[in-house]
Amino acid sequence: MDWGDAIAATNGMTMVSRRRVLGLGAATALAACGRARGEEPLAWWAMGTTGENAPLLLPPFERATGIRVDVQALPWTGAHEKLLTGFAGRSLPDVMMLDSTWLPEMALLGALAPPSPASPMLADQHPGALASVRVAGRAMAVPWTADSWVQFYRRDLLAQVGYASPPLTWEDWRRMALAIRRRHPDRYATLHLLDWPEPLFAFAVQQPEPLLRDHNTRGNFASAGFRAALGFYKSIYDERLSPAIAGAEAGDTYIAFRRGRFAILPSDAVTIGDLRRRAAMLPPELWGVAATPGRTGAGETMARGACLAVNRDARDPVRAWHLVDYLCGTALQERLYGITGDLPTRPTAWDAPALARDPVAKSFARQIALGVAPPAIPEWQRIVTEVQRVAEHMVRGEYGVDAATVEMDRRVDRILQKRRWLLERGRVA
Repeated sequence: MDWGDAIAATNGMTMVSRRRVLGLGAATALAACGRARGEEPLAWWAMGTTGENAPLLLPPFERATGIRVDVQALPWTGAHEKLLTGFAGRSLPDVMMLDSTWLPEMALLGALAPPSPASPMLADQHPGALASVRVAGRAMAVPWTADSWVQFYRRDLLAQVGYASPPLTWEDWRRMALAIRRRHPDRYATLHLLDWPEPLFAFAVQQPEPLLRDHNTRGNFASAGFRAALGFYKSIYDERLSPAIAGAEAGDTYIAFRRGRFAILPSDAVTIGDLRRRAAMLPPELWGVAATPGRTGAGETMARGACLAVNRDARDPVRAWHLVDYLCGTALQERLYGITGDLPTRPTAWDAPALARDPVAKSFARQIALGVAPPAIPEWQRIVTEVQRVAEHMVRGEYGVDAATVEMDRRVDRILQKRRWLLERGRVA
């Protein structure tokens, strides 16, 4: 049966280092004065699984400094809208965990207090992570977690067709995928959901041409490089290497992965924690992680991750930055990986035993090193959404590759119309 029709550990608490406790000594004295004045706790909004587990990270900080922190955990779905509503109502928290792609918009609103350019928190950061928090050349937040798009694969299903892991060039990957289809005509090689923009944009940033042109005021999706990326993306569906379905149609992808409905699941670091929590269903020896394929080898992907920002109107910026400094420490980044699978942005954190000995973490480290920061403009998320919508219509037969790129440029140029107007008048860089 066609699957498109058929499917409807926590580690022990890492101790705060003596150096970090001493470094927070000034905050301890500050907090003592604050308690005498009846000072309110810091407010921190944290997103997703990280937000759900954030209270586990705070006791050492609160004990060392006397600063209390109230955490509000928010689902990623709806978090962006809540931030905008909070800004309009002047109710943003002191510290915010943000998707790095939201920074240009939040910076344009004037909602952020940027860190000092000389801040030690910006040192020892992966270059891609640091690039992802810069707007108009200045860091507007501190990188916290890094992420990338990789291939989770079933070792046994690839071994059946003679592969130890997925090949890292487009053409070799395609041969492997076709071999899987020939062996299992009722299954698929991979799962590329039509509402996931990450695979397409991973293929796109591997090309020499930029995604936008004319100072980020017009789309460049009709370029030869993007057409090649879109053509490869389209071939995955044309050759039935993936079902042409969206997330709402997919059901539980982990159950399907376990049942062998597909051999490769492209995904990000969230899947590390998800698979580990399902170890009884998907034993670790059953799956592995490989880089995203490129035209000539392991390919670049769009840099992804979360950052920590301080509200411009924070009630006590000094205490807020002390919290950010603590959360961005290497010990905390290692601790967070143990709880959620979130990956660190600091290279020194990757030297921690928990990551250095972990082959999954090593695979992500190699892919993160190939991360390309998206254009730092407030309109980027709208652009991604529109481009992916056109790509979905193309897969469903409404456009060919060339016509799809023309439509993408038309929609993106419309989104960027105001940006062109502002640039002409010297109001944006």
